[in-house]
Amino acid sequence: MRLTPTDRVALQELVFDPGSEPSFELMKACLVWPDERPARISKEGYELIGDLWIARGYLHRDVPPEQWGLDPAYFQAVWSYALLDVPGWPGFRRLELSEADRAYLVRSLKADTGDY
Repeated sequence: MRLTPTDRVALQELVFDPGSEPSFELMKACLVWPDERPARISKEGYELIGDLWIARGYLHRDVPPEQWGLDPAYFQAVWSYALLDVPGWPGFRRLELSEADRAYLVRSLKADTGDY
């Protein structure tokens, strides 16, 4: 769950773009914005970013932390670690969704489950 120094720099160099549009990550069931993805990052770093997206997805769906996935303590620890280690990651600036992004998430989740 630790970032390499190179991964940390890559995440800290990302610049928040308030005009960017999210995409829906089917396997993680969450929204991801282009400015949250570093160009180069280790496999372990990418896994950590993926876990951050998953945890934030729970927040977007109003899931309490004690219900975050099969191992809630793990996701809570990843979230807490990243808040301290890379607080400037653009993803932390998207804890609340706009109406348009919330509607997109709801549509995407319904399409993912086949619940039309």
